[in-house]
Amino acid sequence: MNTARMARILGSRGGKARSNRLSAGEKTRIASLGAKARRRSLQTARRIADNFRYAAAIGDLRGRPTAVTRLKAFAGRLPGIYAAQT
Repeated sequence: MNTARMARILGSRGGKARSNRLSAGEKTRIASLGAKARRRSLQTARRIADNFRYAAAIGDLRGRPTAVTRLKAFAGRLPGIYAAQT
């Protein structure tokens, strides 16, 4: 018998023992926590997708990118952000 199958069998035994030990109210509470976590996860994913769509719409409204002014002030490497050259 391989270890994955043994782990699956032992895991199901533990789950059944826990289920027998918990009251109906505790099972409901645990299921409710799982549902709330799933809902929060889906809402977060939806907000992230909305933010990307909003950013894309703003980019489309702006048209071409704005030109950088005072380019001479940033010519060359910026000090302090690159690894030291040896």
